[in-house]
Amino acid sequence: MRSAMGLVETYGYVGAVEALDVALKSANVKLLGCEYVKGGIVTIKITGDVAAVKASVEAASIAAENIGNLITTHVIPRVSDEVFEMVQNDFKIEELDHYSSNEILGNQIKVYNEEKELLKEEYGNKVEVDKVQDEETLVKTEKIEITREELLKMKVTDIRTLARKLGVKSMTKKEIKFGKKEELMKAILNHKEGGDE
Repeated sequence: MRSAMGLVETYGYVGAVEALDVALKSANVKLLGCEYVKGGIVTIKITGDVAAVKASVEAASIAAENIGNLITTHVIPRVSDEVFEMVQNDFKIEELDHYSSNEILGNQIKVYNEEKELLKEEYGNKVEVDKVQDEETLVKTEKIEITREELLKMKVTDIRTLARKLGVKSMTKKEIKFGKKEELMKAILNHKEGGDE
């Protein structure tokens, strides 16, 4: 059985780094892991004696709150072995020291090319990739024949993304961000008919 586990959840990486720095300096605790969640939420996990973890989490919360990124904190005293193993297995540190920067960038380029191929397979001839003046800048010109039925099947987040990609002019970015499904569908269909230019 482990002593205690402390959790500090922040919005954004900077707040997480600041909170972790303060947590590790303020008491005798060890880093268990750092978990990245969608939406920019980062959870820091630390372990140590109950008193040390409590002090460390409190100091970390103050530091993250000063930056304005604190979401929540929690201390679990006397963590069971099963929970500790579960949390520890979630976090695996990859040693990047033995990789050169070219190998790392090569992997990113490979992933980008694979994603591009998947898009071509998914949309067929409906997506064209054009080169713009700068060789590194790629712009996707989408020629998507979309129907109301297809839009009804899509999630609202996907419809918002599509509206941004199409450059719907009848709605501002803020209106697209907070728009309801029906409003977004009307704007996209109107845009495809050439009604908002």
